[in-house]
Amino acid sequence: MRITNRMIANNYLHNLNSSLSDMIGLNEKIAAGRSYMKVSEDPATALKAMKVRQNLSRISLYQDNVADANDMMTAVESAIKELNTMCVEIQTQISQGRSDTSSAEDRVSLAAILRNNQAEIFDIANTKVADQYIFGGADMGEMPFTLSNGVLYYHGVDVNANSGFSEGSMYFDLGLGMKVDGATGEVVEGTAFNVSNPGSRVFGTGADAEGIPNNIYHLLGDIAAMFENNDMTNIDAYVTKLEAVYDDVVVQYAEVGQKTEFLDFLGDRLVESKFNAQVKQTRLEGINQAEAAVLFSEMQAAYNAALSMGSKILPYSLLDYLG
Repeated sequence: MRITNRMIANNYLHNLNSSLSDMIGLNEKIAAGRSYMKVSEDPATALKAMKVRQNLSRISLYQDNVADANDMMTAVESAIKELNTMCVEIQTQISQGRSDTSSAEDRVSLAAILRNNQAEIFDIANTKVADQYIFGGADMGEMPFTLSNGVLYYHGVDVNANSGFSEGSMYFDLGLGMKVDGATGEVVEGTAFNVSNPGSRVFGTGADAEGIPNNIYHLLGDIAAMFENNDMTNIDAYVTKLEAVYDDVVVQYAEVGQKTEFLDFLGDRLVESKFNAQVKQTRLEGINQAEAAVLFSEMQAAYNAALSMGSKILPYSLLDYLG
């Protein structure tokens, strides 16, 4: 078989273009910091890397949920802390008002302060963060507490009632392996984070056997009425109930603090998980910049050498002779 000059030229140009294409491809990989640009270049590694990317996406979602839950619990903690501080001040005022040294006028003045405390408690109960009422239970989109003719209602139910309150739960998926009970359709406890803080539980509902309200708003209102009427007949029982309510507020404050600490721990763990996943992603998809740079230099030198050889391999054309 006779090898013609045209065959030599075509073969040379094909190899030269192939070398240039490889060099351009390597340059793109170096610029992108990736060991491959197409899945077809390394299907096995690409499949592993895809799973890592999916994991990173889930971790980012969990981190967003942790941040949202943390914002919610921080607001709840701040509100209950404010309520706790107010309870201490209220106890001091009531202790002063029930003293034998207080006159009827003094008690009327203290009653006015307690009425103001009532208004402040109502505002705390309806604390709103990012268009959500933090004490709304499962329904955070509607104002939980309303007043009508001096009666406090929680989602339309009189807080003086002993039942009928729909507290519910609102769960955030934080990567704890959230599961749903197939029979009840409810989220399995411990597999997701419950951000619900029903105001009915925080501020109390119903009344005890003696008819003393468990709700701090109404309890405070009854004590204020006693001061206004200068009637200390049953004040001791109400003070005892107020102390019990205050103790419950302290317990809830501690519980919210524990939840906040757990969210901080979970956030730190997700940061570590994300870092590990990114390291694995770099190992699978990343390119060794030093090795790639050396290889690119070798390919560039070979390409330049091939260009030099082209002047010897390619035949002269008629234009060369005419020149």
